[in-house]
Amino acid sequence: MSALAIAPSRADDLPAILAAARSVGVFNAEEVGTVQELFEGYLRDPQVSGYNFLSCTAAGELLGFACWGPTALSQGAADLYWICTAQGAQGRGVAQALFAAVEAAVRQIGRWLIVIWTSSRPDYAPARRFYQRVGCELQTQITDFYDRGEDLCVFVRRL
Repeated sequence: MSALAIAPSRADDLPAILAAARSVGVFNAEEVGTVQELFEGYLRDPQVSGYNFLSCTAAGELLGFACWGPTALSQGAADLYWICTAQGAQGRGVAQALFAAVEAAVRQIGRWLIVIWTSSRPDYAPARRFYQRVGCELQTQITDFYDRGEDLCVFVRRL
C-alpha cells in the first residue's frame, strides 16, 4: 500500500473528485453538481470563493478529497463542507488524513473551530461515527431540516 499524500487540489483532479463523490452512493446528482460548482469557485480564486480543496492521493490515484473554508462573518470558525473517500479506498485512513490536513489548515489561518453540517439519514451513520472518532461533538440537531424525517446534525471540532 502506497503512502497517502495530501495536497491542494489541482484543476485536473476534478474528474476524479466527481467520480469519488459519485462512488460513495450517498450524494445525489444535485450534491455532486454542488461539488463541481464549489471546485470551480476554488479554481477561480479560493480567497474570493471561500472554498479550499485538498486531494488525497497514493501512487498517482486520487483516493478522496475535502472542501473547507473560513466561515463568513466569524473570526474563529471554519466550515468543513465535504470530506469524501472514494468507495474503493475506504478503510485506508484517507478521511483521517484529510481531516488532519483540514485541521492544520484551519489552525494556520488562525481559526479554532471546525463546523460540519451532515444528515441524520441512516446512510450517513458512518460519517457521523467518523466525526465523533476524530473528536467532533454533536452540538445540535434540527428536526426535518433537509426533508421530513431527515435532520441536520451539526458537529463541531474545537482546536
